[in-house]
Amino acid sequence: ASHLEIHELFHLKLESESRKTDDNQFFTTTAQTQESAIRSMSGDIGILQKAGIPEKETDDIILSLVRGLCGFLFNCPLDMLIERQIHEKFPLLQPAQFMSVRKLALEAWQANSNQEIRRFTPRKILQSSLALNGAYALFLDGLFRGASDFATPYRRLESFTLSQSLWRHWEERAGSLDPGGEYRLVDEFADMTGLRSWYEWQPDPGSHYTDSIKIDEGVSNEPLLKEKQPAAVFFLLDAIKRFKAMTPQQVRKTSFEIALLGNSGFDYASSEEKYEVDSIPGEKFSGLHLMCLMYAGFKQVSPGQDLGMDLNEPFLTALEMFNHEKEKGG
Repeated sequence: ASHLEIHELFHLKLESESRKTDDNQFFTTTAQTQESAIRSMSGDIGILQKAGIPEKETDDIILSLVRGLCGFLFNCPLDMLIERQIHEKFPLLQPAQFMSVRKLALEAWQANSNQEIRRFTPRKILQSSLALNGAYALFLDGLFRGASDFATPYRRLESFTLSQSLWRHWEERAGSLDPGGEYRLVDEFADMTGLRSWYEWQPDPGSHYTDSIKIDEGVSNEPLLKEKQPAAVFFLLDAIKRFKAMTPQQVRKTSFEIALLGNSGFDYASSEEKYEVDSIPGEKFSGLHLMCLMYAGFKQVSPGQDLGMDLNEPFLTALEMFNHEKEKGG
């Protein structure tokens, strides 16, 4: 298994351990938390509008940035825990781990240092992102005992003092966390960065939603699903293309969000685009399209997960089409 696959499996392990002690929670943003985030950046939003960006586009940009930062806030302290466990438990994987996190760290700095991105990013989001990335860079430099120096570009920034505080706080807390304690660590990071009102926790209903997905007329209607397979090929191709442009963490978040929606049932007999997904703003999807997104997503983040959907044949066809387009430069 690759480093990133093992990383995602450790995410599932953390969830499973906290679920056993009834300490699991789901991190989410809502209309109310997004409104709170936007209110805290009203001055910066005005700057974007003065720059000539239409109001609708400004709203979409801000919401996308808010969701992205919240996702990173959640993952940052957890990823540190996971990478340390991988480093300790799989010493033979350390070279691959180093190359993998090195690529991600360099990509993060490339995005954070892009002047066009910085120009249109509200100061609150930019400073928080730089602080979290700087803390993660310090963690990686410590993990690999001086073999890297990812923190160097962050040291000259105003946000680096907060980066150091976040990293020190993580070091103090990481060794004594009980199951579910990682969620309190997220809250502590949020308090330090001023982002605590940007998200909320939802209680775990008591079983992993991927174990109890109820699809309206779903797996119990195999002939209908078979009939829908030609359309599924193109929805799966769309899913493969979408996820190719996402980070593993984004793929995982989207897949699990759709799986949670599936607990209320998907109507995949209808082609009506009536479902919305928070992590894919501005779009609506049919039930079948969402099923295909979830299927393709779990093929990446949890390949062994049985979703009870006979979509393997159309998935392989879509994958072949994707590879063919890629070879032709399409």
